[in-house]
Amino acid sequence: MTRNGDVHSLRRSRLGLNFAVMSIFSSPLLVAAVVLTTPLSAMSVTTAVEVTPFADIPNVTVVSYDVAGRNPAAIRRSIDAERPTDPNDRIRVDGLSHYEFHWRWHRNGEGTCAAAPEDVLFSATVTAPRLMDDDASPKLHEQFDRYLHSLLVHEDGHIRYAWNHRGDIAAAINAATCATADTAARAAVRAIAEHDIAYDKATRHGTSTILPFG
Repeated sequence: MTRNGDVHSLRRSRLGLNFAVMSIFSSPLLVAAVVLTTPLSAMSVTTAVEVTPFADIPNVTVVSYDVAGRNPAAIRRSIDAERPTDPNDRIRVDGLSHYEFHWRWHRNGEGTCAAAPEDVLFSATVTAPRLMDDDASPKLHEQFDRYLHSLLVHEDGHIRYAWNHRGDIAAAINAATCATADTAARAAVRAIAEHDIAYDKATRHGTSTILPFG
């Protein structure tokens, strides 16, 4: 029987490893991943994207920044002007993924703390360009869609790994004491996030897998 519970969330900067443990479900953002080569001047939240590689993962939101152009070079200039900056190494990127974990554990009457997989909550945001020029030709839209899909496939590599390993956080809590449960959970998140560094290094921030555009 649960006597009481502890709720924690984590904000992490992918390279800087800056942790901030919060209580009572605040909403810090876990910066997790970076793709390719200023905050966005204009972004819109897209709650329903027709096709994404991560459509089967719950609580993933696509945030679009609008770009325009009637040829690939013009669209590339628009992307370069609007795309976000990786907050860790200050590299301008075409796409950016953030994910967030919230976790809790339960104390029983014997003073033992435990977490179940459902005690670890996951959400993510993927920022990507959206072509808004109605005058662009159908062929150009098709070319852009192929590029965008390859960009989202790379982002899926970040998001899916974090989603698939969320149970590591619960396992870490269960292997710890009540006093060390939060430290163990943060270490598990650090291990998950370190995958992003290796993944981007292996793919050269996606340049080896994302279709070039413009």
